[in-house]
Formats: sequence, structure tokens, C-alpha cells
Amino acid sequence: MDSLFSNIQQSLSKQNPFDKKNLLNQQQINQQKINDLLDKSAEAIMCGPTCQKQKITEQLKQKYLDAETNMQTAPIKLEESKRNYYVYSEGRPYYDNMQEEELKQKANKVAELLEKNFNEELSSAKTMNSYLNTALINSQYTKDLLDSYLEKNQELKTSLREQRGDILTNDRKTYYETDALTTLKNWYRLLWYLYYIVVLILGLSFIFAPNSISTIKKVVIILLVIFYPYYINYFVKWIYSIWLKINSRIPKNVYNDL
Repeated sequence: MDSLFSNIQQSLSKQNPFDKKNLLNQQQINQQKINDLLDKSAEAIMCGPTCQKQKITEQLKQKYLDAETNMQTAPIKLEESKRNYYVYSEGRPYYDNMQEEELKQKANKVAELLEKNFNEELSSAKTMNSYLNTALINSQYTKDLLDSYLEKNQELKTSLREQRGDILTNDRKTYYETDALTTLKNWYRLLWYLYYIVVLILGLSFIFAPNSISTIKKVVIILLVIFYPYYINYFVKWIYSIWLKINSRIPKNVYNDL
């Protein structure tokens, strides 16, 4: 405030003392400044820091809302100013032609954008269609392969059923053969026991029954009878081989072989 009074005094000292009109105007200006300063000082004294912060906040908020409103209405004001300028300076037909040209350019840009999007969608559709055709072909191949596998599986089932039947038949045959072989072995064992019982009876008869056979003959007969089951097979095979040799040397009718 002291600086303000000093400025006022300096401005008063610079005035011409004989120029009362200028002096009066300057005094009124300085008085208005003093009044404004006094009003601000009184306002600052009556409104504390919280009040000052609230007022500044309200001022900033109002500026923000004004700026937002200006931004929203700016295109409209710009277009209105543009129209007024060209209509006044060049005439209404010129402005209308200019608007028509601008609309054509915008329409061309929109058409280009739509064409670009359409071409992209068309290319994507072609690609998807190609994928679909490939999937359909693969699906058909898969179906054919499945049918082939099902047919082969049925053939394998039939073959397996036949083989299983053959196996069961062979198992049945084996069972019967085994059973017959077991029965045959049992009969062989029984006959073997009976045979050696007879051999035992023969040996006892040679010892206890009176006879005219010498001891050496008795021993030879007993040995031949005891070992008969072990050598008779080889003896029969030997006789049979001799018979085959003799039979092969006997003359035969040559026409029987033709």
C-alpha cells in the first residue's frame, strides 16, 4: 500500500500545476485505484484462508466449465463464422458450391473407407470359405477313413471269431486227444503190470514147478521175457526196414506209376 501512495505522489508531482483538468482526471483514476485496493484489503481481512481457497476453487471451476462449453460450441461457431465470411465476401452461390465440394470430398472419403472395409471383409470371407472347404474335404476324408476302419474292424472281428472257433475246436480236439492219450497210457500201464505179473508167475513156475528145461534155458527165457517190452520195438522196426528193402527190389508193373 505504501508503494501505491508513493506512485500516486510521484504522478501528482509530474503533473503541470496549471493543468487542472488533467490533474482532476488523474486524481479520479488514483482514487479509483485506492478504492479498489481498499476493497480487496477489506475482502482479504473478512475472508480467511479457507474462504479464499473456496473462492479460487469456484473461479477455477467456472473457467473449466466455460472452456468445456467453448470447446463443444467451437465447431458450430467456426462453421457459422465461415459461412458468414464467404457469403459476405464471395456470395451465397460460392459458399453453396464450396459446401457441395466439401461434402463430395467427405462422401468420397467415406466411400473409400467403406470400400476398404468391404474389401477387407470380402477377403476375410474368402479366407474363411477356403478354410471351410478344407475342413469339409478333411471331414469327408475322415469319414471315408472311419468307414474303412469300421469295415476292416468288422473283417477282423469275423476273422477273430473264426480263429477263436478254430482255437476252440483245436482245444476240444486236444482235450479229446489228451484224454484218449491218458486212457491209452493207463491201459499201457495196466497191461505192463499184468505182463510182469505173468512174467513173475512164469519165473516162479520155472523154480517151483517140476520140468525138464535146463537152468541155462530157464535163465535165457526169463531174461528174454523180462526185457521184451524194451527191445521188441527196435526189433519190429528192424524187421520192417528189411521188408521195405526187399519190397523195393521186387519187380513191379511200370504202368502203375504212369
